[in-house]
Amino acid sequence: MPVTRLIVLNGSDGPYVQIPAKIPARTVQIVEDGSVAGQGLTVQSPGDAYLVTNTYASGTPITIAGAGQDGTAGLPEQNAANGAGAFNHRAADVYCQARSATATGTTVRVVETETA
Repeated sequence: MPVTRLIVLNGSDGPYVQIPAKIPARTVQIVEDGSVAGQGLTVQSPGDAYLVTNTYASGTPITIAGAGQDGTAGLPEQNAANGAGAFNHRAADVYCQARSATATGTTVRVVETETA
């Protein structure tokens, strides 16, 4: 069953907002939510060490699919109850970091799916 959530992003003059995994997802779709006026997105990915910035027009979905044998795109935080300093704590994987392409902030809808 897909997990959907809304994440508020800063305007282009603010810092990027990380979009972490909430479930062990195989596919993830990120798109500006229709509840706000479209601004477009600038996105950086961990695969290139956040060095490359890609720009997406308003309404353009960003799809991230898992690869490899298990096919997961990302894993959620694990052992959070023990605290971030615990020996068995694992931070959530970050799909990407994003912000609005304009000075006006925006909201993205993130849909994580466990099946391909």
